[in-house]
This record gives sequence, structure tokens and C-alpha cells, in this order.
Amino acid sequence: MPGRFQPFHNGHYHALRSLLEEYDEVVLAVGSAQEGFTCQNPFTAGERLEMIDILLRRDGLRDRVWLIPVPDIRMPLAWTTHVLAMTPRVEAVASGNPHVLYIYKWAGLKTVELKLHEPSRFNGSRIRSLMLEGGEWRSLVPEPIAEYIDAVNGVERVRKVCSSGVY
Repeated sequence: MPGRFQPFHNGHYHALRSLLEEYDEVVLAVGSAQEGFTCQNPFTAGERLEMIDILLRRDGLRDRVWLIPVPDIRMPLAWTTHVLAMTPRVEAVASGNPHVLYIYKWAGLKTVELKLHEPSRFNGSRIRSLMLEGGEWRSLVPEPIAEYIDAVNGVERVRKVCSSGVY
């Protein structure tokens, strides 16, 4: 399940839990791993791995989820094999992004279309926007994620890196 997870929110967690009902293990490919401290990618790969790890440990799921950081290469067709080269072997690639699914299907892999849980509500851009504007974002992420964001002064970071108003 590739994603940027900026931040990992309840929609991501819903998708992950549904995959864990069907598969013994799931690989979370944490994309844009080279990014951090930007408006679109305010959290570093290490921070995203850590916040997801804390959540999975709390819920007893850590032994069923692989967390793999994957830097972008900005070449969609090559990106598919780039991601696969960075992860353990997978049976299928799951995503809610039709473009991602199309490329992997074109490359001959089994794909699983994730039914996104309230995508207009659970959306990383929206959550970052709420942080920027002082809105209510905490209910949109699992509690350990909100606590982690507080611990790294994540809301202040979002406000500083997004001060241009472009997000």
C-alpha cells in the first residue's frame, strides 16, 4: 500500500485494517521518503515511520505490517519497479489511487482497489490545511498520531513551511 502518509490518518488506518482482514501481512511503502519540512511533505520519512509504528504497536499489529521508506524518482513507469525493488515480495498492490492501480496493472501485477473511507473528510491535504488554519484536525487521525504530531511540534511546522499559502 503506497502512500505519503502526510500524516497517517483514519482513512489510511481504515484501508490498512481492511487489507489485514484479507492478507496476513501488508507492506506500507512510505513514499516521498526524501522529502520533509515542506508544505506538501512536512513530516520526514523517519517521523512518518515512527508515528505509524507507535500506532501499530499500540494496536498489536506491528508484526503484520512492513514499513518501508521509498524515495520518489518522478518517472511513473520506472517508479513501479523502484517501489517493488525496495519492498519484500508482494502478492498484490493496493491503492485508492486509480493512476497507481493502472500503472501496476499495466505492469502485470495483481491490484486491489481500496474503497476509500470518507475521502473528502480523511485527506492529508485537508488535514494539513486544518492545521494551518487552526481548525479541528485531531479527530481525523488516530490518537497516537495526534500525540506524535504534538510531540514534534507538527502544527507549528506546518504553519512555518506553508507560510507561502500554497499547499
